[in-house]
Amino acid sequence: MKRVVRPILIAVLWLGLTGSGWMQFKSEPDDGSQGMTVTGLYRVPEDEGPFPAVILLPDCDGITPHERVWGMWLQSQGYAIHLIDSFFTRQIESVCDDPSVLAQLDDARGSLTKLLSLETIDPERIFVMGWQSGADTALMLAQEGPEEIRAVVVFYPTCAATPELAIPVIFVMPDQHEAVEACTDYMRREHQTGQVAVQRIAPYGVGAGFDCELCEGNYLGGPGGYDAAATELVRTNLLEEMERLAVPQ
Repeated sequence: MKRVVRPILIAVLWLGLTGSGWMQFKSEPDDGSQGMTVTGLYRVPEDEGPFPAVILLPDCDGITPHERVWGMWLQSQGYAIHLIDSFFTRQIESVCDDPSVLAQLDDARGSLTKLLSLETIDPERIFVMGWQSGADTALMLAQEGPEEIRAVVVFYPTCAATPELAIPVIFVMPDQHEAVEACTDYMRREHQTGQVAVQRIAPYGVGAGFDCELCEGNYLGGPGGYDAAATELVRTNLLEEMERLAVPQ
């Protein structure tokens, strides 16, 4: 993915993250083999914990200001965040041509284990949030259904794979996203099974990347670009849904 970002704004974002740290953890392959040590940007609110937490799974080009802005916003709303970097340790710059080569799902499992070991984290209020290929990874984790994860949030996934869901999922699915029909069929199927809650937040007139203020032009070829009103609407509804799902049913 190619994104053109304003250099001055990048510098501001780096300054905005001075209170954060890079937290190492062990990746957890599903075959039980020894995982490698990877890292993620860990940031907590200024208040006293324990805090609800969100594991953030970037798109196929790794951590960008897009995900950093979301992390800073979630922190301002009282959430700890762990923005996973599946790329640096593996010396990978991008997997946009083939996201399957990245062991992001292994890293998501490891991040969950790491967060559960921290006294600053509320083990009853852990969420996962991913964008596009990161959203696809989040759906695979939702299929595995770790009971510690209260809900998964997916921003415009590709829905190339449609795993059966074992924990609640909130789909942020704009109507101009190229995979909207496939994802709508997928959501309908999972909703009809009635196994878990499936919610959709559907901003209209926008496509993938509508929430990326620092992305100029298209986001993976999608139309529309950044839309401030749609982003604010999604943020408001998203927190309400996350908090509702945080209450055991």
